[in-house]
Amino acid sequence: MRACPACGASNAPTDDFCANCGAYLNWSSSTPSPSAAAPAGEAARARPRPDPARDRPGRHTR
Repeated sequence: MRACPACGASNAPTDDFCANCGAYLNWSSSTPSPSAAAPAGEAARARPRPDPARDRPGRHTR
C-alpha cells in the first residue's frame, strides 16, 4: 500500500488516482518524454473557447 501525497490515504500500488480524494498518484520519479505528451496546439484546439458576446448580461440565448 502507498500513501497519497495529498491526503495520506492508503492506495494499492497499481492505483493511478487516490480512492479517497482523487489526487493523481504519480509513483514514478521520471517525467514523461516530450514525444509522449500531446503537443500544445492540439490541447488548445480540443477545448472550445467561450463566446463573450453571447454571455453578456441582458443577452438571451435559445
